[in-house]
Amino acid sequence: MSANQAAQQAPGAAGQGTADDRSTTFRAVEGGNQMQSGEKLLVEAYAFIWIVVLVFVASMFRRQRRLDRRVETLEAALQKARAKSGGD
Repeated sequence: MSANQAAQQAPGAAGQGTADDRSTTFRAVEGGNQMQSGEKLLVEAYAFIWIVVLVFVASMFRRQRRLDRRVETLEAALQKARAKSGGD
């Protein structure tokens, strides 16, 4: 039996294993401080969502104000045109 065949038959030999073994075992990663608190991420996500919602609401408020001014202008022009033509 060659070394290659022995490695294939013995799971875990030379740090290798079957795909199922590798997918269910935990291997700690060395180096880096890339971990963040789940609470911190949750707060950041909620803050981002609230900022997006507030920007959206402010945008809608501004659009509504512009639309109200436009409608008032059109109503005034319509009344002026009716008065000029002697209607209603």
